Amino acid sequence: MLTHGILNAQMAAAVARLRHKDRFVISDAGLPVPDGVEVIDLALAFGVPRFCQVLDVLKPEVILETGLMADEARGTEAERWVKERFDIPLTYCPHDGENGFKARVNGVRFVIRTGETTSYSNVIFRCGVPF
Repeated sequence: MLTHGILNAQMAAAVARLRHKDRFVISDAGLPVPDGVEVIDLALAFGVPRFCQVLDVLKPEVILETGLMADEARGTEAERWVKERFDIPLTYCPHDGENGFKARVNGVRFVIRTGETTSYSNVIFRCGVPF
């Protein structure tokens, strides 16, 4: 039995399969997910677990190149949570629309759904390499 790191078997396996340039999402409780995209549903109740808690668990496990958030997340607590934990460039796009955040969820490797209820607590990360 694992004693540290990611204990959720589905999440641990999905993270272990990530490669350079792969994209994945950490989402709030309400982000729509396109058909065919794997969802790792951690949500137990509204607010459990928090978006920031999932970020904390992932931080030591992954190397990231960039992050993408909705324009509407600028200046919010969600943006602060990401910036405090990851020293990566963040870019922004509209939440809705043809080339918006929701549309860009299509084609990611997986979405980790949290119980977060803070609006726009969603980020698309792109993986890097440690060398």
